[in-house]
Amino acid sequence: MDPNDIDLESKCENLMNIVVESRKRFGRTCVDYFQKCLLVENKLLNLQVETISNCRLKPKNAVPSVDDDNSKDLEDLFVEIAEKQKRIENLRKKLKNTHEVVLQLEADAVGRKLRVPLTAERMLAQAKAKKI
Repeated sequence: MDPNDIDLESKCENLMNIVVESRKRFGRTCVDYFQKCLLVENKLLNLQVETISNCRLKPKNAVPSVDDDNSKDLEDLFVEIAEKQKRIENLRKKLKNTHEVVLQLEADAVGRKLRVPLTAERMLAQAKAKKI
């Protein structure tokens, strides 16, 4: 081997080592930069969350405070309404049953005839009406 080749080879190896070292440093720098970016982003997000959580948001419509007395009154009112609805339903059922009974009585021809008092004059009038 020629001394120039050995010298050239050592220079090349030295340059390759420099490239490898610079890549390592650059890689570490990139990783550090990425980690620092993430850290800063997280701090910004936490700051935004804190800022938003510290802000008092006013509702469009004020919600009235409900007292225990008022809530009890409302509960009593709801119970009363439920009882009245149940009573109305029972009355509707009874009315429907009564209406059905009335319809049956109106359709009952035999019962209607029996309700009319039987007299001899009445029977004669009915017989004459049938003949005509």
